[in-house]
Amino acid sequence: MIKDSIEYLIKIATNPPYSNNLLAARQEYQKYAGGIFDDDKSYENQMALFLEWYIFDRIEPAHDQTVLELIINNGKGETLDPLKNINEFISHIHGLFIIKKIKDHSVKAINLFDNEQYDVVEPSGKLYFSKNSIFEGRLLTYENSYYFTGNFCFHPEGSKKFIKSEIKKIFSLQKINVKELKLQNIKLKNENKKLNKTISLIEKLQEKIQRLNSEKKILEIKNDLSELESIKEKQEENYSLLKQKINIFTHEKIIRESQSIQTRLMLKLSSMRLLLERSRNIEVKDIYKN
Repeated sequence: MIKDSIEYLIKIATNPPYSNNLLAARQEYQKYAGGIFDDDKSYENQMALFLEWYIFDRIEPAHDQTVLELIINNGKGETLDPLKNINEFISHIHGLFIIKKIKDHSVKAINLFDNEQYDVVEPSGKLYFSKNSIFEGRLLTYENSYYFTGNFCFHPEGSKKFIKSEIKKIFSLQKINVKELKLQNIKLKNENKKLNKTISLIEKLQEKIQRLNSEKKILEIKNDLSELESIKEKQEENYSLLKQKINIFTHEKIIRESQSIQTRLMLKLSSMRLLLERSRNIEVKDIYKN
């Protein structure tokens, strides 16, 4: 069932207007993942991984969206055939996984980027995987279950130490961004407290006016209210600007940058795996290194 939806998505993405940048995208992909040649043993798999990257990961500069996001936002995510509803694919998970358990119709996999564990529907699990195997894969949610797309880049046993050290570097970068976001949210919370305090003062003065008969006192309070309204307006502006700044930071640093760094690592590892495939008498440790 899910294969129909994936094929439907690929068909849309590889035809105009979504395919217009396909050639430029392939050149960009090969810059990081290495050239793909017809005589490579893994040629078909490499091309499938490229198409996935083009659809799910590559950001179209003109739109700041992936091809998948563009297709869904343009209303191509739903058809009369419910089997071809691709909207759920927006929550895809692209990662480096390690297999922890293999059952008859499912596998238990851990995404090394966040240590999240997933029970994945995989009838061919015993054919594809071995316990503790490490690989690049993509999870799709479909009818409340997880499925792999079926396109993988498996890495050899001797590469684990290097891969985990590279992931550790990414963790360090992400911690810096998360810390900065936390500080910005504290500022936002403080700004909101100040705004609420001002609003409360305004409401109290407005209530007080209702109880007064003295025009002089009413005028004095109205002057105070005028000053508070100006303060409130400035505080609302500060709060709005800070919230906007946090939203941009979250989008660009927490989401987009993290995804980009992780994807670049997977492309780098893919090029190493391709080099290993083409090489003879070269040890894994001499390829999987900086």
